[in-house]
Amino acid sequence: MTTQWTPRESAVVAGVARADITPPVGIRAHNWGAARVGQATGVHRPLTASALAVADDAVGWRYLLTVDLGWWQSFAGYQRVYRPVLAALCPTALPPTAPAAGSDPAVSPAASAAGSASAGGGEPDAVLLHLVHTHAGPTLAEEDSGLPGSELVGAYRERLVQALIEVATVAREAAQQATVTWAYGSCRLAANRDLPLAERDVLGFNPAGSADDTVLVGRITAAGGAPVGVLVNYACHPTTLAHQNTLVSPDYVGAVREVVEQHAGAPCLFLQGASGDLGPREQYAAGTEVADRHGRALGHAVASVLETMGTPGSALHFGGVVESGAPLGIWHEAALAPPSGSSFARLDVPIACRPDPSQSTVDRWADIDPAAAAERRARAGRLAEGYAAGGAARHPVFVWRLGDAVIVAHPGEAYSQLQTELRRRHPERAVAVLNLTNGPGFMYLPPREAYRRDRYQVWQTLAAEGTLEAVTDAADAAIAALPPARPVAS
Repeated sequence: MTTQWTPRESAVVAGVARADITPPVGIRAHNWGAARVGQATGVHRPLTASALAVADDAVGWRYLLTVDLGWWQSFAGYQRVYRPVLAALCPTALPPTAPAAGSDPAVSPAASAAGSASAGGGEPDAVLLHLVHTHAGPTLAEEDSGLPGSELVGAYRERLVQALIEVATVAREAAQQATVTWAYGSCRLAANRDLPLAERDVLGFNPAGSADDTVLVGRITAAGGAPVGVLVNYACHPTTLAHQNTLVSPDYVGAVREVVEQHAGAPCLFLQGASGDLGPREQYAAGTEVADRHGRALGHAVASVLETMGTPGSALHFGGVVESGAPLGIWHEAALAPPSGSSFARLDVPIACRPDPSQSTVDRWADIDPAAAAERRARAGRLAEGYAAGGAARHPVFVWRLGDAVIVAHPGEAYSQLQTELRRRHPERAVAVLNLTNGPGFMYLPPREAYRRDRYQVWQTLAAEGTLEAVTDAADAAIAALPPARPVAS
């Protein structure tokens, strides 16, 4: 007989903070090949950076930064932000020697060295820099291009770096003993976005396709009961706003935070899931109304999950039967300390790589709009930087355990199969999966069957067929090797 139900929880010493990172109007913001305006003409909602700082007796401080930006246009661009943030928060994580004369410190070989040390404070992977993937943010890699608005990029990037350092520091200084209570819910915002049209697939709502609608919510509560923050992990491309939009915006993510924060009374940290094949049904809009509606839908779904959670640090115990018109099974809430164990690992998954898609698909783009073709070639040509050599690469994957929960993060855009499969294999845990985290490896990870189709996510990526499955298996093995989570029912 089952006499106890135990929620998934994590006992942590953690702090949360938020900073405004809205760029100036006029900055370069050309995220769509079809866009004819390459500068931001205004602001829909502010862009923000949020920090979760977590302490651990064995390894020191760890930081999860979630930032309202889209994607890294290059590995060098990523390093120009990540390295100074890591150096400020973890001074011993980077090598003390200066790079050789004439080299670019942003792409120093030491910056991409794999593996994690076991000492605290100086971990090279102590910071997870996660992007929510808005497609209405600023460009960070064109300050020398001479294009309109690019002259503002350098100064903005410097301000961004400082803001990330400061928000992580504030989160660390605010850290306190807390409990994270985890629960799954659902929201039908996400839909399959691989639409078959004759011989090729296009990025659009596919009514016949299945979509993972799972939302994972982590409520962070201080020891005294005060709300600290809410973690929201959901997979759906923020592509409500597209080539006709000229406003800086976090897309639907802004309204998600607004709804959740009004409900919970604490900051909401949004974490983009494995959304390579997922996007809204209604997307590519010019106005912001649909984006806000999408965000409210997900925000209310999160509020619904929060309302079903019990008291932090408690379980439900069967208390017996009350005889009424029917025999009534009575359950009572009772204190149960959440698990405090944590661990932080990096995996470097060996994968095979395909030829540079900027060369292998030149003929495919010969007859399309020249601006769109140029955008595709420019993106494709930067994929291998700091990542692939000799037809092979090592794809970084980060596995953080916090009590009953595990966070799996990586730099690519995995299909939702990554999260659905890991959750299926590990039902006893709360599993958060994050795309677009750290680097290099900023490319799609489609499943095997996708390689049979003429599909953007396939011809965009360097990752050969089988990469998604290899990453899934590696993460699965790492989770399986962890100390077991508490049973939900006992």
